[in-house]
Amino acid sequence: MLKEERAAPAWGVFPVCRPVACRAHEGGFSLIELMIAVGLTAILLSIAIPAFSSMITQNQLTTATNAARGALMAARQSAVTKGRPVSLCAGTPGAGCTGDWSAGHWVVFDDADHSGDIEGDERVLRHGRVPALSDAVRLDANGPLRTALVYVPMGHAERASGAFGAGRLRVCAEADLAPNARELVISASGRVRLQSVDLDGACPDL
Repeated sequence: MLKEERAAPAWGVFPVCRPVACRAHEGGFSLIELMIAVGLTAILLSIAIPAFSSMITQNQLTTATNAARGALMAARQSAVTKGRPVSLCAGTPGAGCTGDWSAGHWVVFDDADHSGDIEGDERVLRHGRVPALSDAVRLDANGPLRTALVYVPMGHAERASGAFGAGRLRVCAEADLAPNARELVISASGRVRLQSVDLDGACPDL
C-alpha cells in the first residue's frame, strides 16, 4: 500500500503539463482570436470615427455662429448705448473695411458721418475674429454686410446710403450634416434672427 501511494503522481488527477507549455497556453492568444479582435476593432472604428467627425463639425458651426451673432449684437448695443451711429464690417483696424468675411475678422467702430468707413478720428470700439473657421466651415455674407452695416441710435440697421440694412451672415459646413448651415438674418428692427438651412452638404455663395 505504501509503495502504491509513493508511486502515485503528486498532482493526483490533474492533467500532466510541462510548466513552460502551461504558461504559454494560459498567457497568449491563438491566431483566430487575434483576427477576431482586429476585425471587431476595425468595425467599431468605422462607426465611431464618422460620428466623432460630425460632432466636431457641429461644435465648430455652433462656435462660429455664436461669435458672429455676438459681433452683430455688440454693434447694435453700442449704437443704442452711445446714442450715435456705430458700424460693423468685415476687416481689421489696420486694413479698415474689406467686406471679406472668409477670414472671420470684424470691426465695430464709431461712424459719426454714417459713411460705413473708418475715417478721421472715428474710433474702433471692438474688433475680433470668428473662431472655428476652416476649409470645411466657412463664413459668408450678403447685402450691406459686404460693405458695412450701420446701426443707428434707435437700434435699426441701415446701409451707408440710409436704406434698410437687410442682410445675412451664413456659417456653413461642407459636410454630410442636415442642416449644414446657419444664417443670421437681420430684421427691420435691427435684431438678429437665427435660422438653420440645409444646403445638401454644399456651401454656395450668398
